[in-house]
Amino acid sequence: MATEISARPDPPHWVILREKDKPRWGGQLRRRHIFAGLAEMTGGVIEDGWGWRQIRHGVYGRWWRIRGHFPPEGPRPRLASSEVLSVRGAELVTEIADPVVVAVYDDGIAQASALGVELTPERVLDIRARRAANIAAFRWQVAPTASFAELTGLDPARLIVGGNGTDTRRIRPMPWPDRPVVGFASGAAPGRGIETLIEACRLVRSIEPDLRLQLLLVSSGAASEAYLARLHASSAHDPWIAIRSAPYDHLSEALGRASILCIPHPANAYMDVALPVKLFDSMAAGRPIVVTPRVETARIVAGHGVGRVASGDRPEDLADAISITLRDPAAMHR
Repeated sequence: MATEISARPDPPHWVILREKDKPRWGGQLRRRHIFAGLAEMTGGVIEDGWGWRQIRHGVYGRWWRIRGHFPPEGPRPRLASSEVLSVRGAELVTEIADPVVVAVYDDGIAQASALGVELTPERVLDIRARRAANIAAFRWQVAPTASFAELTGLDPARLIVGGNGTDTRRIRPMPWPDRPVVGFASGAAPGRGIETLIEACRLVRSIEPDLRLQLLLVSSGAASEAYLARLHASSAHDPWIAIRSAPYDHLSEALGRASILCIPHPANAYMDVALPVKLFDSMAAGRPIVVTPRVETARIVAGHGVGRVASGDRPEDLADAISITLRDPAAMHR
């Protein structure tokens, strides 16, 4: 009897594919933590990464350690991926696992268009092929908002709205600065409203000459580095503008140097449906948030009373919202 039981395959277990440690920006943080609760509830096997090695090790590793060989036919491990897999990865999980859920928090083509980044035809085809393979492979998709899912064509019958968040163990309120400072944390790229924010702060400085602007920008590649170089050059004669990076372990202190945190995303359909991690980082930092009227972001800011939504997308609109906020210190602290 003991021999018969030991020969049975293990019951299905969970495999969770996540981001490697030491996240540098919001997307990496989300990929690190989005299925942490699922892993804890199920005792799942956690693999850092989404390559075929991590998939095979997660699926076969437990059985191999116990039995010394690959499993016979039997219940397949359930699999969750915090990022869209490669086409081969999606094919592999359908062959050796039960692909249950994948996080779809970006649409590479729509996002590139919103940020003014030109993709090669080959890259567009790759993004489309990966997306189609993952949608076909996984029964469920998690997306940040229902409006994002609608814009990007996800099936509402297979949708889990997962929101977004921050790590409040790392991002905490810091002492207030002794001068007015507007802060913005983001990836370094055009199309994020950085130039609009600079112009808005120039306008505010006409009535608040002590105002400073702190841009915490992370480079994500060669194009991003080139954009950063242009930004440094254009602001070289403005000592009130500080452009620096902030490793995630020091982001709390960096955000704490600001008295107002801004998210100046310009008007476009993709930014309207996005729910950026920087919004929740800013909330955790305990600072009032001034945002342009992007639909999902504005809904959080207005609905929870954590800041002010600008009346429009012009530098003048953003400047007015910043000025009104600065003139009411009690409301800022509240």
